[in-house]
Amino acid sequence: MATTFVFPAICKLTGHLLGFCRPPIQWADEVVVITGGSHGIGLELAKRLLRAGSRVAILDVNPFPIEDESVSSLWRYCKCDISSLDQIKEAADLVRAELGDPTILVNNAGIVAGKLLLDMGDGEVDKVVNVNLTSHFHLIRQFLPAMLRRGKGHIVSIGSIVSFAGTPQATTYCATKGGVKLLHESLRREVASRYKPNDIQFTIVYPGITDTGLFKGLDLGQFFLPNLRPDSIARAIFNALASGKGREVYLPKVANLLTIIYALPQHARSGLINFLSGGDKAMSTFSGHSKYH
Repeated sequence: MATTFVFPAICKLTGHLLGFCRPPIQWADEVVVITGGSHGIGLELAKRLLRAGSRVAILDVNPFPIEDESVSSLWRYCKCDISSLDQIKEAADLVRAELGDPTILVNNAGIVAGKLLLDMGDGEVDKVVNVNLTSHFHLIRQFLPAMLRRGKGHIVSIGSIVSFAGTPQATTYCATKGGVKLLHESLRREVASRYKPNDIQFTIVYPGITDTGLFKGLDLGQFFLPNLRPDSIARAIFNALASGKGREVYLPKVANLLTIIYALPQHARSGLINFLSGGDKAMSTFSGHSKYH
């Protein structure tokens, strides 16, 4: 009889100590910032969080298109061009004043130029780099200190399958997504080793091509990398947040193979990627837009 109660209790205690088992997240206690939250992945994630009862701040250049009055008190829209540090600071002050210190940051916003590097103007290069990568640094510096004081928080970065393999006509996009990957890894280790003890979690998502219009006209092999729905990616992010543990998420699951492919010699890697997805010619029919993910 004693074994019936003692063994599960020991397992539960061990799980908590090792991080396998965590108390369920209290969504009503969470303040979430989502960049690029008025469209695509960001919008679908915001809907899920609002239904769960979280307070959500949307940082976007486009209005937040939710008309559900039952959650109107839970969200704030901050018109913000995240390529501008001044606008980021203004939005951060507004979020803190109206919703409180964020407990979750989702760096989701991203744009693509879809041009050859030598055809891009100076301003176009800067815009892609600032939106896709530099904004992550600024937003983390705005909100991480309060998470550290609280001893808890979660930072989510939206990478891409091209974080592992570049493609012609998307040089700036691929470079920034590779940068997001290394920022995530470096910061995760930095926080874990330099700010003890804490329960700051880091999640990075590597999605394939998503049906948001961002990569309209892109011609990839649909067998190897079928297009994803924004809601399926939002669901994966929501589940990662609900678990309370940071993770790496590859979508579709076959994208996990990229970690193996990336370990191959350069010529073998390039040849295999081209065979599977037609990567070198994929952007030649690009007609997408420069909105966020």
